[in-house]
Amino acid sequence: MTTFRKGALALAAATGMAWLVGAPPAWADDESEAKAACKQIAEGRDWDDSKAKVSKEGENQIVVTMTGEREGEDRERRCVYNTNSKEASFGS
Repeated sequence: MTTFRKGALALAAATGMAWLVGAPPAWADDESEAKAACKQIAEGRDWDDSKAKVSKEGENQIVVTMTGEREGEDRERRCVYNTNSKEASFGS
């Protein structure tokens, strides 16, 4: 193999690796949708200053731990977002 060919292959491999490393996680869009859906539920329940902490659970679920305030009391609820149905629900 010529030096030019080896260099070209190395450059192509490095470029491909940089592209893969720079790509956002596959579930980033789902994470954003999960946060928005869970915040909407919290707002519908008159929560103020709600915050979301996201984690992945299983293959098709994103768990959003919601914290906020309602009627002067601190609240925390587990919200589960299904990536297949695009639906979220609060747990107890």
